[in-house]
Amino acid sequence: MGLATVVLIGLIALAFAVGFHQGQLATVQQPIRTSDIVQVTITRDGKVVCSYTTHNLITNIGAKFVRNILGFANQTATIVKYVALSSDTTPSVTWTKLPNEFTTGGLARASGTVSVVNATAFQVVASWTSSTTATISCTGLHWDGTAGGDNTLFAAAAIPSASVISGDQIQVTWKVNTPAG
Repeated sequence: MGLATVVLIGLIALAFAVGFHQGQLATVQQPIRTSDIVQVTITRDGKVVCSYTTHNLITNIGAKFVRNILGFANQTATIVKYVALSSDTTPSVTWTKLPNEFTTGGLARASGTVSVVNATAFQVVASWTSSTTATISCTGLHWDGTAGGDNTLFAAAAIPSASVISGDQIQVTWKVNTPAG
């Protein structure tokens, strides 16, 4: 028996041992490695009343957006720089926008300032001045600036509920990092 035959028999035996005979396929999955941090700061009368830092989740359409930028759909000239606020409490990867996004009261989706953090990361900083009373529990990062617009939610993050009143300053900083290796 030749070496090629022995190797082939060994591969077939391995396939049956791991369950290929039952229609199961072996797959290797490695998630996109991103480290995303969101910081929310609320200031009232010059004093910080809320400061919270958390991780977020990338939505399904956000992952597709990355795929498309990397060449699948030849998508170009779109910047992820629009930040939304909402009263939602539990982000989901299936969201395409924040379901209860604020669109009035000075809290509508804002165009953030984008800057490079390091070789693999960028940040988006957006600010608002509230002209209403609201409870903020979630923020989202979009690639379209239309307040309440759908199908552009890259990522979302929950924060502990923070009540704002008219005159409060809100700042949200998203740091998006795709580390090498």
